[in-house]
Amino acid sequence: MQSDIRVAKSLTSELIASWTISFVTDGRDGEILLTLDHTITEKITKTIGYMDLKWIRGGQPFPVFDEPLEVIFKDSVTA
Repeated sequence: MQSDIRVAKSLTSELIASWTISFVTDGRDGEILLTLDHTITEKITKTIGYMDLKWIRGGQPFPVFDEPLEVIFKDSVTA
């Protein structure tokens, strides 16, 4: 699986960040965890972006959504 956040809906637009993707359990339930390290988020200056999510099968990417989802960057999250 792969997922990028870009400045526009186009796959050729400027890349803002790439998600790190992991499965919450063993992956059979379909639950995934998308994370961005603080070293990446602290450099983001945009307030809006668009993310895609692609499932990789046989080396080929297949889109999960009909069109990219809007991402809004606001307030930091602390743990």
